[in-house]
Amino acid sequence: MSKYLNISPPLRVPMNDFEPLLKEIGLTDSEKKVYLALLKLGISTRNNIVKESGIAGSKVYEVLEKLQEKGLASNFIENKVKHFKPTNPNQLFNYLEKKKENIALLEKQAKLAIPGLLSLYDSSKEDQEVEILSGMKGLEIIFREQVDLLRSGEVCYVIGGTKGMDEEAVWSFFRKIHVLREQKKIKTHMLFNERQKENTEKLYSNKNFPGTLTRYIEHTSPVAINIYADRTVIIIFGKKITSIHITSKEVARSFLEYFKMLWKIAKKQFNKNSI
Repeated sequence: MSKYLNISPPLRVPMNDFEPLLKEIGLTDSEKKVYLALLKLGISTRNNIVKESGIAGSKVYEVLEKLQEKGLASNFIENKVKHFKPTNPNQLFNYLEKKKENIALLEKQAKLAIPGLLSLYDSSKEDQEVEILSGMKGLEIIFREQVDLLRSGEVCYVIGGTKGMDEEAVWSFFRKIHVLREQKKIKTHMLFNERQKENTEKLYSNKNFPGTLTRYIEHTSPVAINIYADRTVIIIFGKKITSIHITSKEVARSFLEYFKMLWKIAKKQFNKNSI
């Protein structure tokens, strides 16, 4: 046995394996190819970079200039010939840091611009607009917007569906939204089926949610309905959750009348549960 340790050289990772990462970081296809060619070649001239990267000679200088702007390459003149070399790959962290700073600046600018953009958005709305959204992501979009739209003291009216509503993920989601409504002092009037009373009182007790009124009826439906402002949301709990989001004063008014009718029935039939 040799007295020397048999240490294998580090594995060489194929260049192509780095391309997805470089793309996510923000390099174009041409920049990726030229950057990887530079890393492989080290100090090199334009012709060598063209051969290694496969980028046309007429374009390679432009790409190299972009990489230099990003701090990923540099150049120097030797014997009247321009040479290029890659900077230390750790420079990618500096590049990402600058991107983060730019994103933070854009976020500040967007916050300043949002009020103006919203005024344009509101003025461009049609009298009636219908959107169909799928899954939990669709619910997230609709109800986050609901909390943003409603002001303190305004009311959200809910007719709770029965089928699917016992699923833990759905209950958990709506409780989080309900907490946000309470924090903003948005009132909620909810109608649920009798069979949901135990879960509902556990999750939405008046002790924890003073802005909430809840009543119970015999009505059973796989559909839940939310009415607020000029919006009506109809949620179908099938194999896949489907949400129909309607923006219309007339439609909202019609569903609100339906809610009020059920609310009165609940008060007559289940007076002991009325608040």
